Amino acid sequence: MCLIALVSSCCRPPPAELLDPPFCALQRAQEEALITDPLLAEADWVEEEWWNLFCDEQLATFIALAFERNPTLQAVEANIALAFTNANRMRASLFPYIFWGGDVGRQKLSETGIIPLGNNTSVPIPASSVIPIYFTQYESQINLNYNFDLWGKNRNAFRAALGEAQAKIADRAFARLQLGIAVADLYFQLQVLYQREEVYRSLVDNRTEYLALVKKQLQDNVEDIRAVNTAEANLADIKATLFHIEGEIAVNEHQLKSYLAGDFMEEVYPICIDRKVLPKVPIPANLPLRLIAHRPDIIAQLWLIESAGKQIDVARAGFYPDFNLTSFFGFQTIHFQELLRWPSSYFNVDPAFTLPIFDGGRLLANLESSEVNYDLAIYKYNELVLQAAREVLDGFTVLRSQEEQLKAYDTKRAFEEKNCSLVRLRVAHNMDSHLDYLSCRETFLLAQDGELTSLAGTYHALLLLIKSLGGGYEA
Repeated sequence: MCLIALVSSCCRPPPAELLDPPFCALQRAQEEALITDPLLAEADWVEEEWWNLFCDEQLATFIALAFERNPTLQAVEANIALAFTNANRMRASLFPYIFWGGDVGRQKLSETGIIPLGNNTSVPIPASSVIPIYFTQYESQINLNYNFDLWGKNRNAFRAALGEAQAKIADRAFARLQLGIAVADLYFQLQVLYQREEVYRSLVDNRTEYLALVKKQLQDNVEDIRAVNTAEANLADIKATLFHIEGEIAVNEHQLKSYLAGDFMEEVYPICIDRKVLPKVPIPANLPLRLIAHRPDIIAQLWLIESAGKQIDVARAGFYPDFNLTSFFGFQTIHFQELLRWPSSYFNVDPAFTLPIFDGGRLLANLESSEVNYDLAIYKYNELVLQAAREVLDGFTVLRSQEEQLKAYDTKRAFEEKNCSLVRLRVAHNMDSHLDYLSCRETFLLAQDGELTSLAGTYHALLLLIKSLGGGYEA
């Protein structure tokens, strides 16, 4: 037994310590991002209704519907109610338990037992000593039980339950943030896909016209069959991509509507996503200092750490004596008219205490288990802090990268558009053929598609950065 205790104590890791966020790295990344990225603005923290940054009423409506009807959020609300119910149950142990009851019992005693019943013997028995064979007993009693919480065991159990309830409230904020980001991300991806679908329909028309011209040249013996086969293959390739985009649109619409928890008949109206002005995400000057307070997942874990600490106090209180008081007062009689009179009363007062002497190590194991759970809660907190810092740093980097890509694709599309205008003029003056114009127009449409794809990535990066900042939550 001593060997087992020695081994268990030696194998226990050192106590966990809370990890500080990487302030220097966050501060430097923030300063560089504010200087180099025009989509960031030094201002107050992101507002709670962060989706208003995008100035899109349809998006705001979808997020409001998701918050109202989504079953995931409804389950979170139910978990909060359940946590507070558990806290109220723990709170009840701080007060005396008083209850009142009563009963009426009809009984028949044995006529041949050792207790004389009735006057069925030759020995004279006083009438007051005669026990009836049949009788009805009336009884009413009030009881009191109370545990003297001298060592704070019940109080700390109540505080631990409150900590868990507060963690559930923070979990609700995190669930709302995740759901809102998911709805917005799907919404913007859909809007980009709608415009990409139009681009690829134009590409199909462009290649269809190109194929028709090549077939005409084949008839005129200007081209051979290989050119026709190549044009047919290119058309089939563009059609396959169009079918893929249409499938993506259908799947994303279904997923978006599932978040709305409606009848799947909601309309998603297309908008000119490429003409919308990208919002600026507000970045406060004291980001590294206030990041933790704006991350609902980290705040939830802090409440769980608080709860785990109170559980340690509960386990420690188990080593001390427990003082209880049990008492009752009532009336008992076989004559109903005598029920509430003093001769029919009875009572008992029973103060007691219990002190553990030997339990085979149960209390010590319970204490060590609660301490390990406390360490695990701290390790989880440290993991979340590192994850939050990484997400913010990634958010700055990815947003800047996506913005640079978007600028490059925008420049490419602009030049391809100019080339199309020049080739159109050359065709008008018989300097180029219509096939040349169709080839140039295809290059322009593909550049437009690349710009749209990059725009989708930019919206995704904006949403990830907003999520990494906590989405306007404040503890």
